[in-house]
Amino acid sequence: MRDKEEKNKVDIFKSVKSEAITELTPELFETSLDLIIESGVLKDIPIFGIGFKGYSLYQKITESFFIKKLLKFLFELKDIELNDREKFINELESRKETNNAGEKLLITLNRLNDDEKATFIGRLFKKTIIGKLEYKDFIRLTHIIDNAYIEDLKLLENNYYLERIDNDVKSNLHQIGLIKQSISDIKREKQMQIRVGGKVDDIQPRLIYSINEIGSKFIEFGFN
Repeated sequence: MRDKEEKNKVDIFKSVKSEAITELTPELFETSLDLIIESGVLKDIPIFGIGFKGYSLYQKITESFFIKKLLKFLFELKDIELNDREKFINELESRKETNNAGEKLLITLNRLNDDEKATFIGRLFKKTIIGKLEYKDFIRLTHIIDNAYIEDLKLLENNYYLERIDNDVKSNLHQIGLIKQSISDIKREKQMQIRVGGKVDDIQPRLIYSINEIGSKFIEFGFN
């Protein structure tokens, strides 16, 4: 019975290690679910087999939306050598602190409210596999992306100095953990105004936002 359960267990990491994901193309995401299934493009990706059909969460979501999120995640991994993917997953699964990592990742992907978030997570996982991002940072960023508004995330592309982002959005990004918040140095600002002959009476404390360490990693690794 145990062997049968293991055989039918839904495991996204089996798909990460699959050679079949190299066949995924950007055009696929513009295709209807019926055409994708008819084309047979999913047949060789393990997660779309019989075990996936029986997964308890499968019935709770829109089928096409879940599949699109999974495909967008896997697409970002397609250019990594198969041996590198296999080595990383095998090492990850051997570590006690990452027990059920694949199951947790699958649940997160299922929960995403926008398929573009799956692309972000796929890019970050790619950087994790090739050693540019630590796994603990990947997990933290995955949680942040899950809780973020997608349009706010897009504003961070190549934007380490948070240019052209209004304070409401900065506040949102601060709440989810991508930027830090501080209070302006009134004394310093008054001194600067005095030097240039400006008025100091109207200077009031204000919030200053700046990218934090994990936010910098998202900008660096989340957009390419």
